[in-house]
Amino acid sequence: MHFNSTRFIIDPTPRRADGEYMAHARISTSRADGSEYDIHLSGDLAGFDAREDAIAHAKIWAQEWLDVCFG
Repeated sequence: MHFNSTRFIIDPTPRRADGEYMAHARISTSRADGSEYDIHLSGDLAGFDAREDAIAHAKIWAQEWLDVCFG
């Protein structure tokens, strides 16, 4: 990755829907005053049977998105 990953926070917490885990990512950063604000919300990316798979997918997606946008 080329972007400064210390500036961004990736929250890959999946949501549970219809018996599967929906991967999605919330990408945020902190302002100078310490308050957090969202840069991008992915929406649902894909469904997985295992929570860990949904998290891994969302992390990779978010890192690639950041690389394209801020790399």
